[in-house]
Amino acid sequence: MASSPIELDFVTVDVFTDKKYEGNPLAIVEIPSSISVSQEQKQAIAREFNLSETTFLHIDESNADAKSWTVDIFMTTSELPFAGHPTIGTACHVLSRAARSRGVGSGKIEAGFDIKAGPIGLEYDVGKKVARAAIPHNIHIHKRTWAREELLKLHPRLAEASRQNKISLKDEFPIVSVVRGMTFILIELESEEALGLVGTTGSPLSVDGLDEDWKDTFVGMYFFVRSQDKPDGIKSLRTRMIEGTLEDPATGSAASDLAGYLSIVEGKPKESLRYEIVQGVEMGRRSEIHIEVVMAEEAGIADIYLEGSAVQVMAGRLTV
Repeated sequence: MASSPIELDFVTVDVFTDKKYEGNPLAIVEIPSSISVSQEQKQAIAREFNLSETTFLHIDESNADAKSWTVDIFMTTSELPFAGHPTIGTACHVLSRAARSRGVGSGKIEAGFDIKAGPIGLEYDVGKKVARAAIPHNIHIHKRTWAREELLKLHPRLAEASRQNKISLKDEFPIVSVVRGMTFILIELESEEALGLVGTTGSPLSVDGLDEDWKDTFVGMYFFVRSQDKPDGIKSLRTRMIEGTLEDPATGSAASDLAGYLSIVEGKPKESLRYEIVQGVEMGRRSEIHIEVVMAEEAGIADIYLEGSAVQVMAGRLTV
């Protein structure tokens, strides 16, 4: 006799926005502790949603007041050790619900996630509906750089504008990993007009020659333009993330990668640098990503905090 199908609750949320149908969509699937779901089944569910990422939130049914959860993050093709918008979106979902169940209408809730890249400390502002995550980080600047010629082969509109001397491009661009498994080519452009010339490519990005022990990784192209700093010192950036045929409306890992790199290059010991990163404008899905980088006392980065909001769009049940 065939066993009954497993049913799981899910929601979708738009992340790094407080407006439905903007930001970056995320599916969140809840897995109670009484139910076993394999990694292969999770991968199949993520393919079915066909979003950039789907998270699987493991719920301990015996602990209604839990303050920590295990979360798995999947793209349609593989599992990720860390990703920003899934972390913030899942945090907003589970912590807003925790606030309602506890009758908390203001103030902040502290909690945590356990993901493949390590533990994440969380803080949720109940009144503002904003989650703040102390993200895992191990900023690594690869010896290999990305040459202008490599960029122009993939982006013909940038190449044409460069040939006509309408834009000026740097000779090379840094390749930086925020953690093992998440790597981005950081491509600074001179204007938002140049940013508008960026497009998806016909095939996935392939980058060889990365540093040993850092080769097994997702690699994306993160384009950015500096805007005028805010009066309070917040550094303002406009960005786009391209990986092959995909453009992502909001990429918290890439934004953290970029903020971490800029802080290492331009920051000072003990300094706290804040960034406001706007992404997804060209897609009609404006996203606002906030990051704080706290520099260590002598060298490197002590902490990176990723901050944003999310709004629920759908809810339902799926079968496995």
